[in-house]
Amino acid sequence: MESIDITVVIVNYKVKEYIANLLNSIYKAKGALSVQIIVVDNNSNDESVEFLKKRYPKVTYIENKENLGFGVANNQAINIADGEFTLIINPDTLVSEDTLEVMLSHMRKHPKCGASGCKILNPDGTFAPESKRSVPTLGTAISKVLGLNSIFPKSKVFGSYYLGWIHENEFAHIPVLSGSFMFWRTDVLQHLNGFDERFFMYGEDIDLCYRIQNTEYHIDYVPNTSIIHYKGESTRKGDLKYVRIFNKALYQFFEKHQSKNYSQIFRSLIFTAIWARIFISFIVNNLKSLKALTTDLLLLNFSVIIGFLVRFNLSVEVFTNLQSLKYLWINVLASVFYVTIGGIFDLFRNKQTSISNALKTVFGSYLGIAVITFFVRNLAFSRLALIYGLISAILLFLVQRLMQINLKNTGSKVTGRLKNSKILLVGSESAAEPIKQQIYARPDWNYEIVGVINPDNKAGNYLGSISQLKDLIRGYNVDQVFFLLNSISYKSMLQQISTLQGERAILKLIPDSMDFILGKSNVEYLEQIPLVDIALPYSKGVNRWLKRSVEIIVTSPIIFLLSPLLIFVFSKRSKSSVQIRSVDLITPILKNRKSNIILLIWNVFIGNIHIVGSTLSTNYKSTYLFSPGVIGYAQLNDMRIQNKTDLENYEQYYLQNYSVWLDFDIMMKSIFSEYSVLKNLDEELNS
Repeated sequence: MESIDITVVIVNYKVKEYIANLLNSIYKAKGALSVQIIVVDNNSNDESVEFLKKRYPKVTYIENKENLGFGVANNQAINIADGEFTLIINPDTLVSEDTLEVMLSHMRKHPKCGASGCKILNPDGTFAPESKRSVPTLGTAISKVLGLNSIFPKSKVFGSYYLGWIHENEFAHIPVLSGSFMFWRTDVLQHLNGFDERFFMYGEDIDLCYRIQNTEYHIDYVPNTSIIHYKGESTRKGDLKYVRIFNKALYQFFEKHQSKNYSQIFRSLIFTAIWARIFISFIVNNLKSLKALTTDLLLLNFSVIIGFLVRFNLSVEVFTNLQSLKYLWINVLASVFYVTIGGIFDLFRNKQTSISNALKTVFGSYLGIAVITFFVRNLAFSRLALIYGLISAILLFLVQRLMQINLKNTGSKVTGRLKNSKILLVGSESAAEPIKQQIYARPDWNYEIVGVINPDNKAGNYLGSISQLKDLIRGYNVDQVFFLLNSISYKSMLQQISTLQGERAILKLIPDSMDFILGKSNVEYLEQIPLVDIALPYSKGVNRWLKRSVEIIVTSPIIFLLSPLLIFVFSKRSKSSVQIRSVDLITPILKNRKSNIILLIWNVFIGNIHIVGSTLSTNYKSTYLFSPGVIGYAQLNDMRIQNKTDLENYEQYYLQNYSVWLDFDIMMKSIFSEYSVLKNLDEELNS
């Protein structure tokens, strides 16, 4: 039987795509080494094993019927490990091509090294300080809780938790490894009986490393190779459950190894302090949500005050009433309604970026106040003040949400983002072409590909070379960078990521399988979305009525103001015009631009065309012959549409996902778009 060099142990809990990416990197890194891979699934219930077996049938799989915890699952694999060395590695990691060879070579050269770890990088390229750690003591715990380790990272007193005085590129003997990457001698690991199974999750890596101190072996930090760690993709760091498990693990370690050094009273104080830290950590981790809720309530209450002031013409009596808090109960009632209705719409858990849900909540809050003041006469309040307040609230929330969404470097599907996310692809031209087609075939994504970066300085139609990546990100104001892992080495990618520290661009990976995009906290599949022809929301009567109502509201005041010009424009049209999909425009189109704009507005007003609709074109050909529009979903994505099938996909996506909010989103984006219906029509007629 062939001897096995390395056994790789991976525990999975609902992160199958990350494991697939990790396995790709392991197979690339193993070279001539003999590697045994064991994946333990902790009852993911998401068809993880089936997903992985199709791609990696030679891997050994252990399927648990319940979530047994990290330590138990690892021990199941450790007990059957046949390799000379065993690598315990997190599923949300990625190794370099030289990682396995570098670690194995180090262990064989240093026979008294029982375990070793390498340099760990965060997804943004920064160094992960947990690559090297000390055993937690009362002193290190206090320094970490008080933040002294961050203020004095290189101090041997305050920075001891992460051994801050040891440079990230400096080899060293260290007390504790990160559980995300632990390269062990299998016989030592099995002699220690693996992980202490009393630790469900977290702390078991510290405990295991601590126990090696009672042997003749030591632990080494080897920075000659590096990995990426996405950090806890299967956990929610703000959840109370996570905070409780993490801090409970710290207390378990303290109780097991250090409690004998302290009295019962002191141990009780430690226990109380840890639970206090659980509470504080939970509050701190959720401050972002509380901050967002506070901002919303301030905007809502400000709108109530604006409505009141406008209603009474900013008179002195209004300020007197406000100072006496006579109508303060309106603000309290509005706040209560907002929190209640917002909870129903799940507004606060979704990080407060939903425009439609926010506006629905605002409308519901004011409606609630109006109903109560109508039926409870003692609480009567000016209806006109409420109307002014509602209008103010809609405007305030709309502006705030748009600013919030557009200031963020957001992902692929974002309503309210006025410009597409700019993307750089790093990989070969041949690998990039199908990715381009797959991305552009997704009408629900707002990605714009700026260009392709050459990974190995070969000739081709590239925007630049990989050595220019940082400059290109800045020069083109790039939002995201996709590394195509089938045409760039993992080592080269890791080197580039380490140089991009501090850049605003989000870094993502497209694995060898080329069927999904892997980010820090999300997975986006490249397959086309399913399109069906039944139950189109666009065809529903209420939606068509809302669409028409909005168009009349928008165009009526414009037609009223421009009515003196209509006779002049109609007379010009009768002399020289061209009919395009039932719309008569004056030719030459661009030379009569202002008159044609008035004609377009008139046609929207009379219902001949829509503000948002299908393409208004002389050669329009699509299966979905719905009414044309001045702008539209397909028109905004004109540069992404490669053929008739793409056009139909974009139009059917619009029809299937139609809502008045989608029309508003398209109208807002059109303001920042280069698309011009008159320019396109003029080019078509002159071509």
